[in-house]
Formats: sequence, C-alpha cells, structure tokens
Amino acid sequence: MKRPYESPPASREQRLKDWFVRWIHPRLPRELDRQRVKLLYFVWGYWPLLRLRTLSVVDRVKLLARFIRIDWHVLHSHQPSEIASVCAVLAQRRARRGEVVVEAGCWNGGASAKFSLVCELYGYRLHIYDSFEGVEPMTAQEKQRGYDFSGEYVASEATLRATLQRFGAPDVCSIHKGWFAATLARSPVADVVRVVFIDCDSAKGTQEVLLGVVPSLASDGVVFSQDFHIAPVRELLLDPGTWQRYGRGVPSIERLRGHLAILRSRRQSERRVLANRRLGVERRVAERRVAVAVA
Repeated sequence: MKRPYESPPASREQRLKDWFVRWIHPRLPRELDRQRVKLLYFVWGYWPLLRLRTLSVVDRVKLLARFIRIDWHVLHSHQPSEIASVCAVLAQRRARRGEVVVEAGCWNGGASAKFSLVCELYGYRLHIYDSFEGVEPMTAQEKQRGYDFSGEYVASEATLRATLQRFGAPDVCSIHKGWFAATLARSPVADVVRVVFIDCDSAKGTQEVLLGVVPSLASDGVVFSQDFHIAPVRELLLDPGTWQRYGRGVPSIERLRGHLAILRSRRQSERRVLANRRLGVERRVAERRVAVAVA
C-alpha cells in the first residue's frame, strides 16, 4: 500500500520513483515483490547499523542480515533509513532497570521484529500496541485534508506473533490488543519508556499514544513519529498546546529521513548540540596537530 507524501520529495528521489512506477510497478502485481525491488536502493539506509560502536563488528553484520531477511519476507511500510534512525538511538546505551520500548501500530510486525532484535541486544522489553483492525475510521476533516487511511493496514495478532517467532525475539515482547483509546490513553505506561515509535496514520491516534507514554518517558526518552508527512499529525505535534498538560515544555522536533520525525526534550537537544560542538573543536585541534607534525 502506498503512503503518499504531502510534500514533494527531492528531484532525484522523484525521478527514481517515476521510473519505478513506469517500468517496475506494472510488472510486479505483488506488494512484497515491489518491496524487494525497492530494497536494492533503499538498503543503503541501514548503513548506520554498521557504525554502532556498542556492538561488535560481527553482531552488526548479523543484525543487518536479519533486518534484510525481514524486509525480504514481511510486507511493511517503512524504509531502512527510518528504522536505522530509531535503532541508533536505542543503541546509545543499554536499558536501565525497568525501561521499555513502545511501538504503537505494528501491521504485519516487520518493524516489531526488528525492534525486538535490538531490544534483546540492549536489555529492553518491547511493548507492542495495536487494534489489529486496521487504521481507525478517520474524521471527515482528516479525510478532506489528506489521504483516507481508514481500515488500511489490517493484520491479525496471529500474524504479528508468527512474524516475531520466525524473524524476531518474541521473548522480549508484550502485545496489547485494542484501540489506543482503550489502552494507552486509559492510563500511562507503568514502566519507564526509553523510546516510542508511533505509526498509526492519524492525529487522534497519535494524541492517544502521547497520553500513555509522555508521562512515563525517561529523562532521555525519545518519541518517533512515522506519520510526520500527514498534515493533521504534523500540526498536532507542532502545536504548543499539545504539550501543556504534561508540564515538560514543548519538545524539539526534527524531521529525519522519509516520513520520520524525532521529538526530544529541548534540554537533550541542547546537550547534543554542545557535544557536537566539542567534538568539532577536538577534531580541528587534532587536524592542526597533524598538520604541524607533517610540516
């Protein structure tokens, strides 16, 4: 299924997309076959996995191979670069006692299986929330302003469990069935949440997920939205009023690759900027020393 952009992609990406639609798409009736072909040029998005210094080189290669195997066998709606961005944050440190990862919206479990493998490596537990009835019916306003995802991405709980069993790490997973209004929005997650991945295609669903995870976020907790290309979702996340009830301040929001955006506290963002500046200064000093030594 297509997940249309609401902003024009780069010209190179557009040319590649046009070529695919014209020459490849008509010859491949199965969505999974199209996904396999796209992997030929999207697979490079996994490059950050090979730079995870907290894993041995062997473990990095094994993780990459398992991710590609999932891409080959499980139909999903994300790009490798998007998943790699989430995994890179998770891999910054091992889980502290009681910390978990939350995935809101899982479809066939492609992303779930990948996250479970990383959670197993770093000691996190993965909590997966989904209605298993597809995207909740969208409001008339949402339909008028964009694509109607109502009823799409339907997959059973049995499909998710089979994907985890075959390709992931099912022992680190907990599955919560039901609409977000009846699960996450009912009460905050009891554990400390390190990373949240939201892929529900609606502003209403995103708001309900935030109600359940933001109060439980770790001090360095991070929220990822896979729906930042959808105007109502983007406006919800950018609206300061969305965050007033939590008493945490408006988060820093950065658009990453594809449809993905990362939300983190401004204090975290400031620390990251300062760290990057220090690294830049240290690099320039080292370069000068080398230049002097050569001279």
